[in-house]
Amino acid sequence: MPSDADVRAALAQGLLLAGRRWRARLNERLKVIGQTDARCAALAEIAGSEHGVVQRELSQRLGVEEPTVVRLVDALEAQNWVERRAHDGDRRAKVVQIKPAAAPVLEQAQEIVADMHEELFADINPADLDACLRVLGQLSHRLERE
Repeated sequence: MPSDADVRAALAQGLLLAGRRWRARLNERLKVIGQTDARCAALAEIAGSEHGVVQRELSQRLGVEEPTVVRLVDALEAQNWVERRAHDGDRRAKVVQIKPAAAPVLEQAQEIVADMHEELFADINPADLDACLRVLGQLSHRLERE
């Protein structure tokens, strides 16, 4: 029987490997619409904020550094899918707002992601998924940056 330390090490390695494989598979599928998972995740977060989202907050939501968000927003802005505007309370802060032109690509990306979810989670016991979700939530909470 493996020790607790062995199980934890195997779980940590499994999470890293599954995350890399997940991202690679998703990027493969998103290529058909000329997108990446990073751009689509940013677009979805921006679209989910009715009045836009401050770039700093977007970097926190995505779990990436601010310079990475600037590059992502630059790419989305170049495709005419988002726009930046000055924050009402702080002119140094930029609010990113979704543009109507983004709707078709966001819808296509969501369909691709939903298909992948359906394929990968098929035949997995819902109770196992619930347990996994609880553990991932606890891990995420412990890993959050402040």
